[in-house]
Amino acid sequence: MMSNNRADYGSASDWLSALRQDELWLSQLQRLQAPADSNISVSREEIMQQIGQGDTFHLWNICQHRVEPVVAEVWEIAELSLIKLKIQTIGMLSIEWLEQHASDNRSLETGEQPSAIVERLKPIFYGSEQEARDFLKSIQGMKPTQITDKVNQLVNEKKISELSSHRDLWKVLHDFDLYKRTEANWNMQVK
Repeated sequence: MMSNNRADYGSASDWLSALRQDELWLSQLQRLQAPADSNISVSREEIMQQIGQGDTFHLWNICQHRVEPVVAEVWEIAELSLIKLKIQTIGMLSIEWLEQHASDNRSLETGEQPSAIVERLKPIFYGSEQEARDFLKSIQGMKPTQITDKVNQLVNEKKISELSSHRDLWKVLHDFDLYKRTEANWNMQVK
């Protein structure tokens, strides 16, 4: 649980770092990552209510939806309680996550590989960015069984480690809606 005392933090950056580890933000992030048809999914309108239409919202728009400069500015003004700042910042972080996720999905639809996915795939492909990009390009439009067949092929070719081909790879593909089936289904298909 975070402290609501400004003196416990050296700066706005320290406070924001603590917030990113706080259980309230982590539970919100979990809600954001839930499938869209889930009962606990989060709507953009609900999040906008958390931010409100006050000065923080206007500053957030001016800063082009970048959370860090808004928190730094509001921190310096010190008129907003940390509790209210926490609620508004979680709202801003949520919108930031939704916008990034929507951007990643649009890039996938146009055939571009967003850097967020590539960065998460690189360790699975022994650090090779090109192999990660080639894999993303090759699985576009594939059915789930075709994706797992491709993964099995890449494991045999030693382009993916056998260990990384299970949870690590499933998690990345599932997070970006490239493989929507369960991890158990994935593990049955990936040898």
